[in-house]
Amino acid sequence: MLISERLFSDRVPCSVEGEKTWVIGLSGGADSLCLTLLAHSYAVDRGIRVVACIVDHKLRPESSTEILPTIGILKDRRIEHEVVEWDHPADIGGSIELKARSARYDLLYRLCKSIGGGALLTAHHAMDQWETFFMRLSRGSSIKGLTGIKDVSDFKDVKLFRPLLDFSSWDVKQTLRDRFGISSYVDDPSNYDSKFERVRWRRAYKIFSERYRLSYDSIGKSIRRLQEADDCLEQIACKAFADVFDGELISIGKFRELHCELRMRVLDMMIRALSPKSRRIISYSLLKRTVNDMCQDGFVATNMSGLVLRKKGGERDCIEISVENRPVVDNDQSRW
Repeated sequence: MLISERLFSDRVPCSVEGEKTWVIGLSGGADSLCLTLLAHSYAVDRGIRVVACIVDHKLRPESSTEILPTIGILKDRRIEHEVVEWDHPADIGGSIELKARSARYDLLYRLCKSIGGGALLTAHHAMDQWETFFMRLSRGSSIKGLTGIKDVSDFKDVKLFRPLLDFSSWDVKQTLRDRFGISSYVDDPSNYDSKFERVRWRRAYKIFSERYRLSYDSIGKSIRRLQEADDCLEQIACKAFADVFDGELISIGKFRELHCELRMRVLDMMIRALSPKSRRIISYSLLKRTVNDMCQDGFVATNMSGLVLRKKGGERDCIEISVENRPVVDNDQSRW
């Protein structure tokens, strides 16, 4: 399916259209290149400034040379662009994939702030959604985890928008070829390396879709319904949050009356609101364990994500939340 200007524009919400400067994360691959061209075509008559941001991770000696053809395409079409480099030690250590991703989003965000960009666009598509769903399903994720990648979410104080989630990688390549006349682009070799879990799920797609009818389209429909259910639970949790928490104290009686799922969501909201480490992703198992401890008669205190939760007796049976009395060093950039 060719992605026409109308199909693209139908997927741009008012909250993003109202932002007058868009930053596009551009790797040079088919997906991000197509997104850049689609966004530029959409924005040119609407007074929206589009800036393509190419992140050179400097992980391979040839990386700086590989981006030159992409820069040529941008220059030919008069698309504004910036190249930013990841300054890292020679020995990165740990998971290079995760650290590179974290650095990439950090650099994209910095560019947004430096040029007044209110929206950051990334080229996640339907196959990315399919892969993400099964990766999380294999780990026993909660409803929130199985909602997958959302079209629009908050990335700090910037709108993170993914316009291609309803389109497949085949749609993207057809659009590049037939609408924009481009058939050559960067093809990252890591996309074929089976040491990465995402690649292994991608290779399994043919079997899942043909034998079990678990296509990106069918899974996408289920994800949409899960997102609606999650949004409903979030609304209920927001009301519960206001009822059980007054900014410092949690009413234990009211907290215990909540369903376990709501207790965990309310606790997560408290952490996001108060913790100096609020950007960290709190695991489902840790939230559940902490909630169970808080509801025990013998609960005294616990530390979590830079906060202290301590039982207070007296007339008001409650739990007090305060920030740990020690310096907090948080270099984590994993909440995107």
